[in-house]
Amino acid sequence: MATQVKLLVGTKKGAFIYTSDERRQKWEISEPILPGWTFHHLSADLRDTQPRFYAAANHWAWGRSVAKSTDLGKTWDYRSQGLAFPPDMKSPSTRVPGEWQNTPPGTIENIWSVAPGHSSEPGVVFAGTQPAGLFRSEDWGHSWRPVESINRHPYRQYWSGTGGGDSCIHSIQVDPRDPKRIYLCVGAGGSYESKDNGESWELFSHNAIPTHPQARKLMAETAAQLPAALPPDKDPAGLDELHRMRLDPKNPNRMWGQAHWGVFRSDDSGATWEDVTEGLPSFHGFPIAVTHRQPDAAYVVPLDYGQDNFRVCPGQLTVYRTRDSGTTWEALTDGLPGPADYQSVYREGLDTDGLEPEGVYVGTSNGQVFASADGGDHWQRLPGTLPPVLSVTCAAF
Repeated sequence: MATQVKLLVGTKKGAFIYTSDERRQKWEISEPILPGWTFHHLSADLRDTQPRFYAAANHWAWGRSVAKSTDLGKTWDYRSQGLAFPPDMKSPSTRVPGEWQNTPPGTIENIWSVAPGHSSEPGVVFAGTQPAGLFRSEDWGHSWRPVESINRHPYRQYWSGTGGGDSCIHSIQVDPRDPKRIYLCVGAGGSYESKDNGESWELFSHNAIPTHPQARKLMAETAAQLPAALPPDKDPAGLDELHRMRLDPKNPNRMWGQAHWGVFRSDDSGATWEDVTEGLPSFHGFPIAVTHRQPDAAYVVPLDYGQDNFRVCPGQLTVYRTRDSGTTWEALTDGLPGPADYQSVYREGLDTDGLEPEGVYVGTSNGQVFASADGGDHWQRLPGTLPPVLSVTCAAF
């Protein structure tokens, strides 16, 4: 049983760490970490003798960093040697597909995600960036090198329809059974799998085809507007990437994805996908989370998606849960704000803790953080009103 539960919360103006014990009833909040920095994502690395925290930290004046802490977030080292694109890869401000032509060279606009590597490879850490790029460290995040095979992928010219400038790499997942098998998602550019430790990458999300009538209509309209921005040999309905993808830690053959156009499940490592959106009030959303233990469950937060591009929970913050592989969905609202509550949950704003019973956590665009210690049946608001929450990650040890 865990003796500490840490909730790492990234916001637009700093990071915060909540602390509780395994009962998860009383929570203490830290002082702001790196105030003024934007934290798109935080992760916990439990492979070493002491926990390590990583942060995708960005500041408009001070730059971008994978910040690191080995003392539970008290102090941070934000030096990130080599974390830059080669000089010939430049941000595509002119939006010419397949061509990067802007200065300064090697610019990273944001560090977007950080993920520890496989348990058999201590020290390996991955970072995803915007513009879309993947970087690898072999010394716990102190120095980095670009993964050229994905950064220069032939499909890069189609990412975001602009050559990758608006894209990011997120949802970096390493198969716990095989360190050579790595998955990642490219913002508006598809999802990719490597079976050879990053030497080559194949698109695998092209089989995640939406069945929701409105979703298919909107996807067709998008494809018609951007015909030159799509690979000619792929169904355009599968190329608008998974907003968030998770491997099921209980069964890594199973993958869950919340896409722009629906919620999907794969039981064969992404070879085929089933649209399980039916039963949800909307096909659109960003985060998805999966339990680490039985009972099996997945969680999403649908957002209103209409022609007005509202993209909020329409009056009631609601987390939806499925315990039957997406056949049915249950609305969880006990303790969540509403009615007349309008807020969103961003891509990294939902997580589970793997404890017994399983805890679930959600952070909102209004700076509120909610925790459930019983699988989502009941929620409590954690202390404080924070800047808009971008990332929620739980670590129990």
